[in-house]
Amino acid sequence: MASVCCVATAPVLAQPVSAWKAERNGVEIKVSALQRDQSAAFYQARGFSAETIAPYVAACGFAFELRNTGKGMVRLRLSDWHAIGKAGSARFMLPEAWDAEWERRGAPESARIAFRWAQFPAEQEFAPGDWIMGMATLDRRLAGPLRLTLRFSNQQRQHEIVIDNVTCAP
Repeated sequence: MASVCCVATAPVLAQPVSAWKAERNGVEIKVSALQRDQSAAFYQARGFSAETIAPYVAACGFAFELRNTGKGMVRLRLSDWHAIGKAGSARFMLPEAWDAEWERRGAPESARIAFRWAQFPAEQEFAPGDWIMGMATLDRRLAGPLRLTLRFSNQQRQHEIVIDNVTCAP
C-alpha cells in the first residue's frame, strides 16, 4: 500500500500560481506550469514548425524538477502519475507517444532528438543526491484546479506526493 504525502496546497491568488513544491520520503519535487508562448518558442528554436508543435503547445504541460534527498535509490514511472480535476482525470503523455506523433507529422530527426532530451523520462532510477529535470504534458487539458498524484518507490516501498491546486497555464 502506498503512503500518501501530506498535501501541498498552493494559495489562491488573483493570478494563476505557476510553481508548486512538495517533499516526501526522500524526494523533493518542484512543478511549474509551462506557458504556451514559451513552449512554442523553445521547440521552434529546436527545429519544429509552429504547425507541428501546436498540439504540444496546446496541451496542459509542466516542467518538473525532482531530487533524491534520501539514502536509497528512487524509482519512478511517468505512467504512474496522474491529474484529477472537476472534469475528470488525465494521465501524462509518455515521450514515446509524442515521438510517434512527431514522426507522423514529419518533424525533422534533429528536432525530435532535442524534444526527447527536454522531456521528463518515462522511467527513471536515481541514486541519493541525483536530480532530474524535464517537461511533460497531460493527455488531455483539464480546466480549473487540479490534484497531481506523483508516485515513486524507494527502499522497496511505494509512495505518493500529492499536490493540490495545480493549474494549467492559461
